[in-house]
Amino acid sequence: MISIDNQVSMFGCSYAELDGMIADYIGPLEMLSMSILSDAQEELSMGHSNIARQYMNRAKYVMSLVLEQKMKGAA
Repeated sequence: MISIDNQVSMFGCSYAELDGMIADYIGPLEMLSMSILSDAQEELSMGHSNIARQYMNRAKYVMSLVLEQKMKGAA
């Protein structure tokens, strides 16, 4: 398991916080990942490259869950 410090470095929050955000989201997770990527674009436009990187990692985390769900459904 990845340490909390590494999680925060990668995502700007912990896995638990990400999972909470996902649980609270109403709608398809694909839309959540698109929203997070929009936030990353905004951060890039303001010159906040590290925050943008963290947002992109959040979007990838969400998309990994989407792919996992789809793979389970196809089995």
